[in-house]
Amino acid sequence: MYEKLCLAIGMQLDVPLREQLTLLKNAGFDAFAFDRERNGTSDLTRELVEEGRRLGLSCEYIHAPFYGMDDIFHDEDGDLAEKMLRDLYGTIDDCCTFGVKYAVIHAIIGMDNHNPTELGLERLQAVVDYAVKKEVFLAFENTEGEEYLEAIIDRFADVPNVGFCFDSGHELCYNRGNDMLARFGKKLMVTHLNDNVGMTGDELTFLDDAHLLPFDGIADWEAMAERIRDCGYQGTLSFEVISKGRPDRTENHIYNHLTAQEYVSLAYERAVRFRDLL
Repeated sequence: MYEKLCLAIGMQLDVPLREQLTLLKNAGFDAFAFDRERNGTSDLTRELVEEGRRLGLSCEYIHAPFYGMDDIFHDEDGDLAEKMLRDLYGTIDDCCTFGVKYAVIHAIIGMDNHNPTELGLERLQAVVDYAVKKEVFLAFENTEGEEYLEAIIDRFADVPNVGFCFDSGHELCYNRGNDMLARFGKKLMVTHLNDNVGMTGDELTFLDDAHLLPFDGIADWEAMAERIRDCGYQGTLSFEVISKGRPDRTENHIYNHLTAQEYVSLAYERAVRFRDLL
């Protein structure tokens, strides 16, 4: 149970992605994940997956580009939506080609529009059909507009290849502390475990999405462990954190004194601490 610990590379570290894999291995992680570049090629995926395997690290998921997910639902002309769809298909292709089981997809991007459309769901139907054909699993993430996630999970409730990626930090800020695991946990496929200090104002803002290491914010990690157990989830525990934080915010400054290896090693210590709670 919970044998594998995964860390998403990137983390705002001033170290090339490929070299970050060595940091993960040195710290003790079993797996990694990464964000696919918008309009990217498969070259980076190949490089990272091959280097990870050389080091003994598996690739847990590839995160699809997300700027443009709102176009899927709201671009009636279709030109912008088509660009986003190409990124989704490209992510699925990479997962299939390089043996990565999960693609993580933001349900939406954007703070203002909270009205999922039938047009968007129809476009996603084609994406889901393609993923099923390629034997790739799509984990949709709780982001700013949980209405979109609800619409997607409801539409594809009977499709085993469609599930939920739980972002604990997004729950605290974007979802105003509403229990996303209670709503979608039975479809839980992937975790994005991280911390923050919740909403700091009345309006939703990405500045509150600090992606702190677990136990450095206000999340109740004992309760979160209980909620994850209640879902019946026994898969990899994946952590998505950043070292420097958002513009003009200071929450992440507590890591400024750490080297890249020290930061990744601290991330591993926190990951083990949370796994012990489970």
